[in-house]
Amino acid sequence: MNIGSDDPVESIMLHVRGTGYDALTAVFRIADAVGCRVLDISEGTFLASHDAATSSHAFQDHRDGVIREA
Repeated sequence: MNIGSDDPVESIMLHVRGTGYDALTAVFRIADAVGCRVLDISEGTFLASHDAATSSHAFQDHRDGVIREA
């Protein structure tokens, strides 16, 4: 997690690793708790909870393809 040094905090970056799509549930709960939106940095777009699984699947499929080729 990165939060920077500004007070008040203006952004939070969570580094989500591993497998499993359930991590996005926690990400959206955190975003709701602090009143922010979720940005998919691989796409450069904000996510809504209903399209998060699609983005997560696409990222993990890409990542798994890259790992298989390495």
